[in-house]
Amino acid sequence: MKIVDGDKAECDRCESIFPLEAVSLLEKETNRDYERVLCEACLGAVGVPKGYSLRRDITHLGG
Repeated sequence: MKIVDGDKAECDRCESIFPLEAVSLLEKETNRDYERVLCEACLGAVGVPKGYSLRRDITHLGG
């Protein structure tokens, strides 16, 4: 996950920059944590696969 300027994040799929309020965090807990930031369009394309959870509010990660 790439936080940019403290209040924006880069979508891990399309690599565009969005405000933290406009992205979601797709997570999977395995032997190591897996996290991907996705914008709304990419989340619509990917969905939430089985075994993953979605966190819509990640504004607390901003600096």
